[in-house]
Amino acid sequence: MRTTTRVPGAILGAALLLMVGEASAQQPQQTVPPSTNPTDRVIYPSEGQTQEQQMSDQLACYNWSIEQTQWDPYVNYKALQEKGYAAQAQADAAAGGAVGGAARGALMGVVIGAIAGDAGKGAAIGAAAGGLAGGMRSGRARRGAQAQAERAINQFKEELGKWDRFYVACMQGHNYTVN
Repeated sequence: MRTTTRVPGAILGAALLLMVGEASAQQPQQTVPPSTNPTDRVIYPSEGQTQEQQMSDQLACYNWSIEQTQWDPYVNYKALQEKGYAAQAQADAAAGGAVGGAARGALMGVVIGAIAGDAGKGAAIGAAAGGLAGGMRSGRARRGAQAQAERAINQFKEELGKWDRFYVACMQGHNYTVN
């Protein structure tokens, strides 16, 4: 009998939309995680272990992998989500840069236009210039956030891969075939 356990939200699929800064070292999981098989490994009980024994072995290997790597997939995934929401809010705020820049530019344009004798024309020129500058800042901010997100996702995948190697070794040590 083969057993697989799926993680709600598919850790890696959802992680592609999110970001995190540096993943911090974590202490071993003290409670039962949502899944003791977060990488969806196919685990076959080679020596006829019961389902209860397999679940116990998976939890033991999950915790042992955390102890060895000082990294917990669920804790770090949650941090990835939280940072992702913060980054999205920052990107949304940056998207308003063009509008804010246009408003500031229009104000300055009114002043300059009034001095030159045509406040309306000055406001229009100022709004266009301010919107362009704000849009450029907004674009840079979005590109920066995207690059940071990609780095964080890659770091998460790398750490998950390290953790998974320990998990597989542990399960094989408990006489399971793992793919």
